[in-house]
Amino acid sequence: MMKNFLSLLFLLFALSLPASAQPDEMGDMRKMSAELKTINNHLSRGEFKGKDLAAWTKLTIKMKSTASLCASNNEAALLDLKAEMNGLGEKVKGEDIEVTRKRAAYLKEKESLGKALAKCNLYMVSSKEVANLITDSEKSYFKKKYLAKSPDMIQLLYAYMENPVAIVKESGEFVLMRSGVREIDTIDLVLSVIIVLFSIFFGLWLKRKLLALEGGRHWQDEFSENLLRAVITTLATAAPYLIGSAVAALSSVVITLEVAEIPFITELFIGLLLFFLATTTIRLVFSPSLPAKPFILLSPHIAESLARRLKVLSILGLIGYLAFYTVFSQSIIESNLLLLRNIFSLFFVVNIVWTLRVIIKSPRLPKLRYLSMLVIIAVSLSLAAEWMGYRNIAFTGRQVIISSFLVFVLFVGLSKLFRDLFNAIDEGTYPWCRRLHRALAVDQNEKVPGLIWLRLLTTIVLWGSFAILFINAWDYSGGIIEQVRNYLINGFDIGEFRIIPERILWALLVFGIIVILSSWVRSQLENNWLKMTTMGQGARDAMTTIIGYILFIIALLAGLSVAGFDFGNIAIIAGALSVGIGFGLQNIVNNFVSGLILLFERPIRKGDWIEVGGTEGYVKDIHIRSTKIQTFDRSDVIVPNSELISNQVTNWVLSSKSGRAIVPIGVAYGTDTEKVRDILLSIAEENENVSKSNAMPKPLVLFREFGDSSLNFELRVFLHSVDSRLSVISELNFAIDKAFREEGIEIPFPQRDLHVKSMPDNFKK
Repeated sequence: MMKNFLSLLFLLFALSLPASAQPDEMGDMRKMSAELKTINNHLSRGEFKGKDLAAWTKLTIKMKSTASLCASNNEAALLDLKAEMNGLGEKVKGEDIEVTRKRAAYLKEKESLGKALAKCNLYMVSSKEVANLITDSEKSYFKKKYLAKSPDMIQLLYAYMENPVAIVKESGEFVLMRSGVREIDTIDLVLSVIIVLFSIFFGLWLKRKLLALEGGRHWQDEFSENLLRAVITTLATAAPYLIGSAVAALSSVVITLEVAEIPFITELFIGLLLFFLATTTIRLVFSPSLPAKPFILLSPHIAESLARRLKVLSILGLIGYLAFYTVFSQSIIESNLLLLRNIFSLFFVVNIVWTLRVIIKSPRLPKLRYLSMLVIIAVSLSLAAEWMGYRNIAFTGRQVIISSFLVFVLFVGLSKLFRDLFNAIDEGTYPWCRRLHRALAVDQNEKVPGLIWLRLLTTIVLWGSFAILFINAWDYSGGIIEQVRNYLINGFDIGEFRIIPERILWALLVFGIIVILSSWVRSQLENNWLKMTTMGQGARDAMTTIIGYILFIIALLAGLSVAGFDFGNIAIIAGALSVGIGFGLQNIVNNFVSGLILLFERPIRKGDWIEVGGTEGYVKDIHIRSTKIQTFDRSDVIVPNSELISNQVTNWVLSSKSGRAIVPIGVAYGTDTEKVRDILLSIAEENENVSKSNAMPKPLVLFREFGDSSLNFELRVFLHSVDSRLSVISELNFAIDKAFREEGIEIPFPQRDLHVKSMPDNFKK
């Protein structure tokens, strides 16, 4: 409870960071201002390209952000200076010379700050003016670029029909003249073929070794084991192809280094290597080689269908790369090349739609269902735009949409992977997770302390990265990304405070790591280091608890320091907390102080058997606010520490674990009392849990009273460990009952004789 309270304070402090003074950046702003003037001239004359507009947009955003921060800092400095000047009061005749000098220094500083503020505002205005010009230029430039129309599909078909054999003729000439085979020396070609064959045989040998490794190990049915097994079997299956294509690509690059233009044969082998890498990855994720099991939560039918469709897309990707991004495209006339692109786009979009339909049918991917439908509509529209001749906007739109979808799918998978990882650590799912629990002294069913902050940080970083990649894909000018970057690094103002997200993220990381390390330190103190000292168990427990809270406070202060918190505001916060304590936090503070008293005085210790109020049991944990008591029914009772200080507490094992047990017993009138005494003493002597040492009183039998129905005795014995009092009393009772039965001693029960003096007249016999 107290740790959660302190953690809440940490977040409040981190989100209330004061505006910190930044170094003087006037020199940088002057340089950027000169660059903006040059940019203004280029824009006026129309001398720019698309990449220039993106770079200029980033510069204007940087200038505006820097100028805004400069103005904010100078305004804050002027306000502080005004407060200082008001403290000096109005100028009076005959005032102290030091006061006059100080006032003059303040006025001079005020004038300097005013000039700097005006300059910052001027830079801010000039950056806005240039930004408006860039925005207008971007609109005209991108309108001209993306709405440019080229020949549509019908025009391309007419052009093809005029000379239908041109593509075949040009392709044949390319194979004979420009494929690069003629430029390769015969000896180099033979040596390359030999090396490639040798690498394939090496891949076959490696395949047998990997399969033998997989077969010689006993695999557990868990995620990490299934993943490792899938990697081994998939790499074993693909080893000959991967190694052979990699060696072929490397050999072709080496033997064609002296060729001026990269030959097609080199690009072919590089494409094959990329193709085999893609198909191997697809097999690993969706359909690993037997006997490995899939490690993703998809039905076998859906996984197989996705694997087939993705392999077809990989083949299309290889064909598109060789046809349109190599020297082959230079040998085909433009109209035929555009026609081939349109036909290729048709097959590509159809397979994209087919793949997305498989995702839509999967019951385990509900989050991607409607998004897949939107992607199908978007890529279909991009195909229609391409066939109508608007190829720039079609290609760009298709690329952005597909890449955004793939990035989203990737980050959904990463999010689930990290969520399952953190859940496994918290729950101790895998053996290494359980070892981590033991190292941090965390019970199996308890959460790892500090892991929640790493979980939060991972979520923020993961989806923040996705947002940056998504915006970067759609933001053609890069302005939004630059603005976000400035907000993350330089922060933004809320009232009088400046929020700097980058510092807050680092603070969460530092805080989480130190909290986890503090758990490890506590574990080492409890299980190793303090056991080497002469301290008792209670003192060791108290020391471990106190050090744990000290380390938590250190983690809190370190996180606040990294976040940039001004510790000068602690007095203000302490004042606010004192008001809260006076009204609503009295009980919490009372329990907190009581917890400190318990830790230092140690009237109760972890493992003690105590009674407080109506609760009896063992002390399980002593925290700074409350103490956990586990009753004999195995239920946990949370007792506020103030009750343990202010109320009467019975600690059965405070000074010694030994204690006394009393067994009352009654026998019938007429029984030999000395025989009863001897039997009870012999039973006590025979019980191994009863103390027989000279340091403790001997077992004692007392004849207490003549009862209504019995002669009442008490057997009083001292035990080695009072923890076993109830079980020892039970054992003694069993032994007494057995001994009395053997000796014919009766244990009476209450009886009453009723004497009726008169009966009613109407009573019937």
